[in-house]
Amino acid sequence: MYVRASHMKRLVTISAILLTSMVSSAALSAQEQERHDTLTAAVKSDSRRAAEAIGRVSTDLDGVRRVISPLGEGDPIRWAQGLPGVSTGADGTTAFYVRGGNMGNNLITLDGVPVYGYSHLLGLTTIIPQDVMSEATLLKGGFEGGSSNFTAGHLAITTRDPDMERFRMSASLNNFLASVSLETPITESTSFMFSGRISPLAWEYKAVRGMLPDLLGGFDDFGAGVGDLYGKFRWQTGKRSYLNVSFLGSMDTYSFTAADNADEKMGWNNMVGAISWHVDGRKAFTDIQASVNSYSSMQEQLKEYRGVMNHLSLKSALTEYMLSIDRIRSTSRMFKVDYGAKLRFTQFAPGQVASVNNASSSILGTAYVQARLDVGEKLALTATGRGHYYRNRDDRPLVPTDRAGRFDADASVSLKWNIFRYLTLEATFDKMVQYYHTLEGLPVGWSLDMIVPSGKKVVPESSLQGNMGFSSRIGDHTVSAGGFYKEMDNLVYYKYAQSLFSGGMASWEEDVDLGKGTSYGAEFMHEYVGKDLYTRVSYTWSKTNRFGFPNINDGGEFHARFDRRHILNAVAQWKGFSAAVTLQSGHWENGAAENYPMHVPGAEWIADYFSGVNNYHMPTVFRLDLGYMFSFETGKVKHDVNVGVCNATNHFNPFMLYFDTKTEGWKMIALLPILPNFSYRISF
Repeated sequence: MYVRASHMKRLVTISAILLTSMVSSAALSAQEQERHDTLTAAVKSDSRRAAEAIGRVSTDLDGVRRVISPLGEGDPIRWAQGLPGVSTGADGTTAFYVRGGNMGNNLITLDGVPVYGYSHLLGLTTIIPQDVMSEATLLKGGFEGGSSNFTAGHLAITTRDPDMERFRMSASLNNFLASVSLETPITESTSFMFSGRISPLAWEYKAVRGMLPDLLGGFDDFGAGVGDLYGKFRWQTGKRSYLNVSFLGSMDTYSFTAADNADEKMGWNNMVGAISWHVDGRKAFTDIQASVNSYSSMQEQLKEYRGVMNHLSLKSALTEYMLSIDRIRSTSRMFKVDYGAKLRFTQFAPGQVASVNNASSSILGTAYVQARLDVGEKLALTATGRGHYYRNRDDRPLVPTDRAGRFDADASVSLKWNIFRYLTLEATFDKMVQYYHTLEGLPVGWSLDMIVPSGKKVVPESSLQGNMGFSSRIGDHTVSAGGFYKEMDNLVYYKYAQSLFSGGMASWEEDVDLGKGTSYGAEFMHEYVGKDLYTRVSYTWSKTNRFGFPNINDGGEFHARFDRRHILNAVAQWKGFSAAVTLQSGHWENGAAENYPMHVPGAEWIADYFSGVNNYHMPTVFRLDLGYMFSFETGKVKHDVNVGVCNATNHFNPFMLYFDTKTEGWKMIALLPILPNFSYRISF
């Protein structure tokens, strides 16, 4: 099914608000480095990490800041989008897909705590401030013992520790966000870090509307509230132990009155709190963590229909309490054992429509053991076993309950062989199980997707993946290449995924189809680090399909929506100049429209859907991003300025095909035109 034409126009207009505000800002881009002379060292560190494992790539804060983005500052999601094996959603947004999995098959964690609604500014950036980041790691295979409840990729983001010696402060301004960060010691053993961001998007809209009243004529009014807040307290409790207390809160709310007198609202918010205790012994490391994660989203519409004012409301929420313990112990130079356990209690409230109550809860317990054997400097073998107990505590009387619970096991195996000094061979195998499902909507990275639990009817998803490749580092050159094959089972397809409101929200289980999928491909990456020049080229060839869905395509095979055959990403940096090129095959869209009656509490209308599934191949995506960075100092204050432009050639990259009922013709829409951007940062 596809979005109705009226909703599509509103989507385009919302995007126009963001994009026009960008154009009204000074023209600039994104390469926030501390200093030119740190580029080589930072990139070399990234190269060494990349060579460690084909399925594991890491970067530090400088690596994230080097990414050219529409906001003029780096973003961990956009860094991950440029890696081999990763496909993007709508061009310019934070949606991403790893080795054929769905977007909801990824796990994103902040210091080990899952983050479910990660987008800001309608998918332009994430809710995690870059100033608090220490490292970002994308795992595509050879998953670690503590990683669980996902089947595609794991993006692990870790934060910095507050400075224990001196006071630091920074402030920055870009097209859409103003931020301030500080960190300070409190006592000899305690310190604190704070970061806050707020968006002037609503003010920018009013300014643009005042200067160009006809440009945003689709809206009579628009409001936005976007911001986030992060804090971290650190207490050095002993020579080898410390306690961390952290908090992350974010908010995205948007309200607008359309030209057809429809008042609409949508938004999402996150609250993540964690307390962790770390003990680093001589032969063992212990990490104990307790956390709570609250995520919610809402969509509302007030519209006159056939002389009656109808109020449609859709809300979704998830609250998760988690307790985990991880312990690493080295018994010898050759052998190391990791083991731990994690307990989650999660409350779900998906698709709350009118008086319908979809609330449910689940318990998920996981225990793991991971053993690593190092044979000299040539061979390393890692084997991981995970056991899961899952119980759906759904107490709705009309839905079959799963009170007995179920047990599942999965595993990961990784083999690394240093054949000789400049060549390392790697092979990985992963069997993964996922108990939470994401009913995905538009592929733009908006955090409006519903997250629902497994039960008797919608059983857990699973994946089986094998990967083999090599890495080589000779001088300033690092090369890695490999191939993967992946099988997926019990994938979720939600037929109302792209509808703003639908009757199916009241009983989502009845509108879900389960099926299978396969994905296979080859990945390549080359990095060069010179004195003044850095380049990185990544290429992915892959094929991803879906089949076995009883009510879709008669159970036959069809393309996954983001089955992109070819994906090429290239980055070049020379002193303060930078350029990035993205070239990838178009994704797949539905191509034939029909009608069916849609029932919503308080209203009925005829909506459109597609009889075919992903049967139209969209045009090739091409984007050229350019940027320049320079720094200077005034006394003890450092100034970083980034200027540039995204989609410098103004290439039309459509992300959706839809049928316009007024013109009775097919149309394509794109979100990212040529976009100048700007970022200015001071620190002391």
